[in-house]
Amino acid sequence: MFDAMIGAIYDAPLADRPWADLAGRLRHQLGGTGTMFRFAPRGRPDGDNRFVFDAGWDARESWSLYDSIYRHLDPTSRRPMAVGTVYDFASLMPDFADPGDENARYARFCRSIGANHALFAYLGAYRGIEAWLSISRDDEAGAFGQGDVAMLAALLPHLSRAVDIHARLEAERTAGDIHASALADLGVGMILLDGAGAITGTNRLAETLLDRGTAVARDGDRLKVRGAGGSALRGSLRQGNAGSVIVAGDGLGDRLHLLVRAWDGDAGTGAGAAYVVYLDSPADRAVPRIDALRRHLGLSHAEARLAALLAGGTPLDEAAIVMGLTRASARTYCKRVLARTGATRQADLIRMVLTSLARLDRPH
Repeated sequence: MFDAMIGAIYDAPLADRPWADLAGRLRHQLGGTGTMFRFAPRGRPDGDNRFVFDAGWDARESWSLYDSIYRHLDPTSRRPMAVGTVYDFASLMPDFADPGDENARYARFCRSIGANHALFAYLGAYRGIEAWLSISRDDEAGAFGQGDVAMLAALLPHLSRAVDIHARLEAERTAGDIHASALADLGVGMILLDGAGAITGTNRLAETLLDRGTAVARDGDRLKVRGAGGSALRGSLRQGNAGSVIVAGDGLGDRLHLLVRAWDGDAGTGAGAAYVVYLDSPADRAVPRIDALRRHLGLSHAEARLAALLAGGTPLDEAAIVMGLTRASARTYCKRVLARTGATRQADLIRMVLTSLARLDRPH
């Protein structure tokens, strides 16, 4: 039984619903009525918390009360706790004789939902994540005994290690999401292929291009390049060519350039992406938002709007109509923008806008 529990602990970060199955297993193993894992940004326990909860009863109303009113009273958020130590109510909240005390209020809430007895543990802080575990019982189940405390204490090193694994996976996923999002903001699509050529990941611009389906598309789990570029892609993957440039959608009204690169990690077993396919779509090149251009280039709203229109391929005379300006006023605005940015020609201004960090400046 103990070995099976340890296996479940290390499976928890990898599960489809991370930690949910383990919460139920721990509750049953220790005869609890409720189990809760709590994950919080390090140093901000009252910030954006994530909870995994398992109960032997319908806990939705109680959970709503906890999350909206009593969470800030939870002593695990307010008291220092040592990794590897099992706490109970008496050791974690020793001073609740005063009925108005925060500990007393929290204890009354716990009793009202049947959490008359509880064990708590701090699982540690790893890569910006802190984690806690609590297991409760009602009066019918009775207090936890020394055997329960000893069993939980024996599991804590494994639970802490699993949290470390969880934090590593979350950090890697977040880093990957940031990089993929940045490429999309810069107007570059990204498709990851494994060694057999199956799609294993994309960023949002690549998803848009695949869904559009005019130049590239999904063929099951494979990347399909329309036009003469299809055979070039197959040849690049077969030969492992690095730096191969392929034109897709030529003559189909949605011309794309694809750069295929073999991905050789410095270390590893070869799991994950073997190729990265970058996509450059002239029609989808990211033009910064007007407010971002104002901040980054020091332009007025009207100047930034004109710069965005020009960078998006709108001729100056058409931009004047869009903005409700005369041709002379539009030319005056254009000269102001050139002077503010130090560009000498419209082509220089467009290049400056399309390569500025303003493309990465977007609302959360």
